Amino acid sequence: MKRPERLGDDVVDGWLARHGSWRREQGHLVRELRTKDYRSSIAIVDAQVELCDRLDHHPILTLGYCELRFELWTHDRGGLTQLDLDYAGGLDELVRAGFSDVLVG
Repeated sequence: MKRPERLGDDVVDGWLARHGSWRREQGHLVRELRTKDYRSSIAIVDAQVELCDRLDHHPILTLGYCELRFELWTHDRGGLTQLDLDYAGGLDELVRAGFSDVLVG
């Protein structure tokens, strides 16, 4: 499969303007979630595996007690690509559809 090209800052900035739950941090896309309990955090991690496998793209995940951090960038392109935006949008939809009741804040 052909890997996507790195996106320009203007494309990423436009996407971020429409997706307020994400931010850019040191060239990566980052989203943090707080959940009502540890089990809910684990359920979100488990649910996003299908998205990762479908896109063949995997975030850096940090799991703490009731806290999740998703960090994205395309390693082999040295920056952000359409894969990162696709994963981020997919995660947003997953959380909205199945986990909004377990989020805090």
